[in-house]
Amino acid sequence: MQPSADRYKEIQAALASKGYLQGTPTGQWDQASQDAMRRFQKDQNLEPSGKLDSLSLIALGLGPKHENSAGSTPAASPSATPHSQP
Repeated sequence: MQPSADRYKEIQAALASKGYLQGTPTGQWDQASQDAMRRFQKDQNLEPSGKLDSLSLIALGLGPKHENSAGSTPAASPSATPHSQP
């Protein structure tokens, strides 16, 4: 399954913001995008394949997308904390 055009644009924008890709993100994973990714991967000591992989996306700050709303982690309630008896 290939990423959507919007995801490609997001990756291209990240590469551009770091100086690896020139121009405006197009949403097409073209030769310029692959070359930019190879340079980024090489600088990050990753396998310079030019392909999208999880380590490269994490290094770009674009790890896997998770549907996780803020505050969904339950907080410990004060009543759940054991109290010592004097």
